[in-house]
Amino acid sequence: MSATTSAVPPATTSGGPPRPPGGTSGRPGAPARRAVRRRRRIAALFLFPALLLLGALVAYPIVFSVIRSMYDASGDTFVGVGNYTTMFQDPATLRAIRNSAVWVVFAPALLTGLGLVLAVLTEKIRWKTAFKLLMFMPMAISFLAAGIIFRLAYEQDPQRGVLNAVTVGIHDSVQGESVSFPTAKARLGDKLLTKRPDGGYRTARSAAPGHTVNLGLV
Repeated sequence: MSATTSAVPPATTSGGPPRPPGGTSGRPGAPARRAVRRRRRIAALFLFPALLLLGALVAYPIVFSVIRSMYDASGDTFVGVGNYTTMFQDPATLRAIRNSAVWVVFAPALLTGLGLVLAVLTEKIRWKTAFKLLMFMPMAISFLAAGIIFRLAYEQDPQRGVLNAVTVGIHDSVQGESVSFPTAKARLGDKLLTKRPDGGYRTARSAAPGHTVNLGLV
């Protein structure tokens, strides 16, 4: 005589579904919670160096610059938002903000439209091969070679820089004169610039072409 066996169903309570092996409440057991905490500690350990560098190189300089911007020109007296009030009352600052806003609005739209036009010209027209040849021909010269050429053209030494040689040859008579900044506005306590009767500013010391002139914020 042969006998058959059947699998014994897991224990249930009140006819409900089988109880999970980790406990009776349906929550993960202690080993699962320990594994989750361990993974979180490992993730924090790997993120800590990146967060430390981010704070030291990005967050700290930003906060420090904002705090120092609330001091006067000497850096000793706290003036609060007085510097910002003076700055935004200056017509030159308002004009710079307006120009920046115009640039932000129109430059992306212009570049996007130009990119779409170039994409159509390089793919959808009959003479697209000729157009591609004309458009990519300037790239035959590498950016490195182009950079070296422009660096030689703008070299500070007049014997090497072509443009500087022309400038020095034409304006050689201005050596020893101070540099004029007619639309500049010197910061409070600045001794590097002197005010002229017409309202502009000139450097307190004479400057020759090729020399460095130290200026504060103007």
